[in-house]
Amino acid sequence: MAEVFRLGTARAKENLDFRRYLSARHDSGRMFPILATRVQQQIDCTACANCCRHSIVAVSSTDIGQIASSLNIAAGTVIQLYTDPDRERPGSRILRTSRDGCVFLDDNLCVIYEARPKACRDFPHIGARIRSLGGRPSAHARWAPLCPIIYNALEMHKQLAGFQRRS
Repeated sequence: MAEVFRLGTARAKENLDFRRYLSARHDSGRMFPILATRVQQQIDCTACANCCRHSIVAVSSTDIGQIASSLNIAAGTVIQLYTDPDRERPGSRILRTSRDGCVFLDDNLCVIYEARPKACRDFPHIGARIRSLGGRPSAHARWAPLCPIIYNALEMHKQLAGFQRRS
């Protein structure tokens, strides 16, 4: 994981150049989800859990209800104990975090895995039919240092697209 972080951070400018390269060629963006899905099948996310350590996860009322049901507590209690107001979106809630990550992260495992919020279920937002901000190429570049799935798929995509690294 440290190597992915080091390389992903070192290649931030290169990833931006790659986005521009694809844009100039009117790339459809269809290749990345295919590559990422292949990579995802080879990665054990519980060996990493960086998404749980570094994400801000918005939760909907449906998410809160599912969490409440799985913990056998009231939705209001979930809101009070496990969420914070979203400063960027008044009236919305986000999962509470600490310096160790998500309030529900225990070691590298999610204690509410079966009831985890939609944003968590969809991460790393690579499905061909997933339409979200997280599924955009700019998000892929941002997550490359933290997610081995995205980092490796992005590197494969560069190679297949004929992108030449600058020395």
